[in-house]
Amino acid sequence: MSSSTPVTRARPGSAQELLLIALPLMISFGSQSVMSFIDRVFLTWYSSSALAATMPASMLNWSIISFAMGVANYTGTFVAQYEGAGRKERVVHVMWQSVWLCLSLGFLLALFALAAPFIFGLAGHPADVQQDEVTYFSTLCLGTPAALLMTSLSGFFSGRGQTAVVMWVNLFAVAINLIFDYLLIFGFVSVPALGIWGAALATVFSNCLACLIFTGLIMLEASRKKYPLREEFGFDYELCQRMLYYGLAMGLQIFVDIFGLTIFLFFVGKLGTTALAATNLAFNLNSLAFIPMLGLGTAVMTLVGRRVGEQNPDLAETTVRHALQLGCTYMGLWCVAYLLIPKLLIAPFRAYAAGEEFAEIEATAIILMRFIAIYGMFDVLAIVFGYALRGAGDALYPFLLFLSASVFCLIIPSAVIWYVWNGNLYGTWSVVTFYLFSVGVGMWWRYRQGKWKSMSVIERDVIV
Repeated sequence: MSSSTPVTRARPGSAQELLLIALPLMISFGSQSVMSFIDRVFLTWYSSSALAATMPASMLNWSIISFAMGVANYTGTFVAQYEGAGRKERVVHVMWQSVWLCLSLGFLLALFALAAPFIFGLAGHPADVQQDEVTYFSTLCLGTPAALLMTSLSGFFSGRGQTAVVMWVNLFAVAINLIFDYLLIFGFVSVPALGIWGAALATVFSNCLACLIFTGLIMLEASRKKYPLREEFGFDYELCQRMLYYGLAMGLQIFVDIFGLTIFLFFVGKLGTTALAATNLAFNLNSLAFIPMLGLGTAVMTLVGRRVGEQNPDLAETTVRHALQLGCTYMGLWCVAYLLIPKLLIAPFRAYAAGEEFAEIEATAIILMRFIAIYGMFDVLAIVFGYALRGAGDALYPFLLFLSASVFCLIIPSAVIWYVWNGNLYGTWSVVTFYLFSVGVGMWWRYRQGKWKSMSVIERDVIV
């Protein structure tokens, strides 16, 4: 028999269950997008080069840590399936393995900070933009262990349906981030204005703080709900192997997606600071809609994983249907806003930006937002169906889909536009639109095949 999620007590498979799990996650992820949005606004006020530098630097950082981030993200799937199977000791065991893996990988990936000058030297961006890219990227790399650990620890709660805990911790961390963001970018008292370095430092500090809070809450929850935290402390080679298999498949998918978009941004950067700044501005506005959708996707992954652990794929299908309806409604409203009120959305960036220079950036960004309105609904398909597949354990197909689409629908066409047609901003954005269309349709097709219904990430002998 399928049981309701312990925290919600809602009817399994109902829209109410999905909303009670998804809304806190959407708010949590949305708070991250708002943080990034305000961070970019502050940097726009600081300098155009800082705005132009943040997106390539952060995208490359995500490309590099995506392998490990896949392992951290997949923790929630393992937790959800073991929770559905009624195995508390395995839930805790998974969390410990994720901690060991994320810390080890995090400290290893932090070494990429040393390669920052060489990497961005290859991009050929303007000198002031390149300097800011190196500063932002290297600082984020040094904070990789905290970023991975925060995601890993949150999986203990999201995988068990306690998404409100994740939401409140993230909201608190975001509030701290924004305060330090402003103070460090523009300076205060005896602290000088640190510009883009201050923005990166604020992000790393808030991630460290979130890790400490999650650690304390896990200890409290384990004591209250009788999860054997100390008993399951040891290292499990077999389980780590399994987590790496599924997690790295997801990480590779994230990598090829972000790497393809990073190559796209590098091509755009060759068109000059205005084109790159306008693209970054448009992507940042898009993140206000897209990143909360990742919260919906995480909810789908959690509930599908739980239903798989309970051997009830029919309820999983019902959840996915509700998620598709919610996602299309949410994204649809944003797409209308991108078309009808683009200047209102851009207004916070315009407030203290350089007038004549920013006017050209704004005019270009308004056109780019029309592309976002076109591909937004295909993002919904990619997220809802893609996370449903991952929740069941189908991690390889999304990676192969993103790999082929990234190479053949994004990187190669962008290179052709640049080297054959001497570069064109709107042509490269048309390529991105086609790329996201391909990914969305590909995820829908795989889900419709139904192979995910017979998959699982946990041992067969523990499924009830």
